[in-house]
Amino acid sequence: MATIQTTIVTILLVACIGTFVEASTTDVNCNDQIKQQPMQFCHMFLSRYEEVTVTSIKQQDSLLQRCCQQLGKLNEGCRCFEIRQFVKVQREGAGWDPSRMKRLLKEAPSLPKTCSLGPGLCPL
Repeated sequence: MATIQTTIVTILLVACIGTFVEASTTDVNCNDQIKQQPMQFCHMFLSRYEEVTVTSIKQQDSLLQRCCQQLGKLNEGCRCFEIRQFVKVQREGAGWDPSRMKRLLKEAPSLPKTCSLGPGLCPL
């Protein structure tokens, strides 16, 4: 009985360590990818103010298109990592008005889907 418990504990410990190492490696890998592919167009798109004019719609579409190109150059896991990091910085900065922050929190998780880069959402 003790041998079975020891084996189970060992398996769980190895699984936890493997998950931790994988997560750390993913973060480092994502940071490298993001350095190679800065996400300024996604940041600009997510940071925009809601002023709806014909000109602003064209600009938003252009920003979104460029953002999608940048986002598409990151692997799937790094897309959500980058989006979470951007939202985290905006939340901590606390310089945005509530309606703008609400829009960010609504749009950011679905940005890969908006860009047709996958069906899933990025949990914040």
